[in-house]
Amino acid sequence: MLSKRQSHIIDLLNNEMGPMTGKALGKALGVSDRTIRSDVEGINSEYGCELIRASRRNGYYVDHELMKAQNISSQEVIPQTAQERCVYLIKELLFRNREINLIDLQERVFVSGYSIDNDLRKIREMIRKYPGLKLVRSKNHIRLLGDEGDKRRLYKELLMEETKGNFVNLNAIAEIWKDFDLLKLEDDFAEICEKYGYRISEMEYPLIMLHAGVSIERMRNHNYVSEEETLEEGEGREYQIADELFARISDIYKVKLVKDEVLRFAGLLKGKDRLPKAEARKAEEDEGMQQLMRDILEILRNEFDIDLSGDQDFQSGIIAHIRLLMKRQQNQVTANDLYLQELKRKYPLVFEMAVRVAWCIEGYCGTRLNENEISFLALHLGAACERMDASEQYRVVAIIPNSYTMSKPCVDKLMLRFGDRMSIVRVCSFFEERRILQDNPDMILTTVPLKHHMDIPTVQISLFLNGEDESRVFQMLNLLDREKYHKDFVNLMERLMRKDLFHIRPSMESREEILNFLCDSLYEKGLSGEKFKENVFRREALSDTSFVYGFAVPHAIEASTMESCISIMILREPVKWGDFNVSLVVLLAIRETDNSLLKVFFDWLCNIVTDNNKFQELIHSSSYEEFMNHVIR
Repeated sequence: MLSKRQSHIIDLLNNEMGPMTGKALGKALGVSDRTIRSDVEGINSEYGCELIRASRRNGYYVDHELMKAQNISSQEVIPQTAQERCVYLIKELLFRNREINLIDLQERVFVSGYSIDNDLRKIREMIRKYPGLKLVRSKNHIRLLGDEGDKRRLYKELLMEETKGNFVNLNAIAEIWKDFDLLKLEDDFAEICEKYGYRISEMEYPLIMLHAGVSIERMRNHNYVSEEETLEEGEGREYQIADELFARISDIYKVKLVKDEVLRFAGLLKGKDRLPKAEARKAEEDEGMQQLMRDILEILRNEFDIDLSGDQDFQSGIIAHIRLLMKRQQNQVTANDLYLQELKRKYPLVFEMAVRVAWCIEGYCGTRLNENEISFLALHLGAACERMDASEQYRVVAIIPNSYTMSKPCVDKLMLRFGDRMSIVRVCSFFEERRILQDNPDMILTTVPLKHHMDIPTVQISLFLNGEDESRVFQMLNLLDREKYHKDFVNLMERLMRKDLFHIRPSMESREEILNFLCDSLYEKGLSGEKFKENVFRREALSDTSFVYGFAVPHAIEASTMESCISIMILREPVKWGDFNVSLVVLLAIRETDNSLLKVFFDWLCNIVTDNNKFQELIHSSSYEEFMNHVIR
């Protein structure tokens, strides 16, 4: 029987997806490289084969084929950097809802108590901007206490950071396979799609190519799928594209062309084309499947604060995946995902979400999902989270009636110049109103003159995107910003400036009386912490927060509020506040997590106070409704 350390050697080598020297293994496990050599010999003796091989140049590595043959699975992904350990700890605290024994933790992750203490300091710093959360340590145990809403916001922040730029990064995905060029395959795929006039969203390419990479690796190792044929051979463009692509793969890598692989890839393309009509009707008719999808969306919304109800790509992708999963179960075929260990190690929060979704699917399918199946779900979830993170970008459809070779440089240049503000969701060779409506873009870019009756701003550019073209696109994005942020501004101000925090007073004795009244009001309503008033007075002691125009903006020197809000007081008789007479007091109570709101607020305030007519209208408001009308107009 293997020792705990020997099991962890297997886990470490499996996690690395590459060789590790004996010295590196010894450092990770706190033993000498001689001990590692002895443990490796014991492992190979236990399994009766050379499960762990050694290379003089590179070190130890796992024979993955033997692992499959011996039915060995990695027991636990071991976080290896301080950041990975911090995320690992937060995940345990958020989802296991229990204390963590720090002594056991040291043994699990093979670090010293000193390193764990450093990790805890980093975690406390990470949660400092969430006043409702507190990391509590009792001797050798820790637990996370606090508001459930803050726990979800913390999770969401870490999740968005974890997925950022990874699940739609084709270059990162291509690095998984060292033995073949996935980027060259992407070029072949794009060429074939162009041949058949088949368009796929830029956001969908990486996941499709990931599936293609997995198929190549499986075929090269003579591991083939066996699917029930959802498409007849030769049926539809999807099958023709898949057949031609896999014929090229077979020719380049000298592997057997397997029709089941072709059918599987064609089915994937069908799913990415928002499900063909027949499949869509089938999904609608299958109330069980639709209820399962509603349950999954509800779990993501309620337990993780992630709303994917508007992401049709995610929903159609999950439904297609579940159908394939059920067929695999019927045919007793096991799915292997080479990305599994990489997912578990690099994206633990996404994987945790996938585990919860898998639990829901298991109830529907009546069978347990293994980690390989869960990892495929994690890919769908990670890509969806990244799309959600990019939802602040404007959606753009590009009309470019040229070949892929000609249009790609134009698209690449647009994304290089404006990729932080917009996302090209589709490149079309012609204009069709039905498809444009389906994509719901904020803007249309076209390299040819275009007239239409749709209420979508349209900008004509040249194929080679010169300086004038960039200026036109830039100006249109700024116009969209103004329209968008006005709506956001109205919603923001209505949320922050609540009616119960609005006060009109004939007079007040002093600024101290005003601050006591406003701060006490926030505390009584449960909107601020005990130290908020003290921090407001500490800030005021440093320098007066009044301004020459006749207003004051008091605020705390440290964030200590439970909820972001703004308290307003209008004084009919101005009060002396430092060097100025003040008629309008705006008490800011903004949480650190909402610091971005401050810029929006001060932009508005500068606009108001530099226009005396607007300011006078504001301070002469007779009611909350009149005041808000002046604010948001």
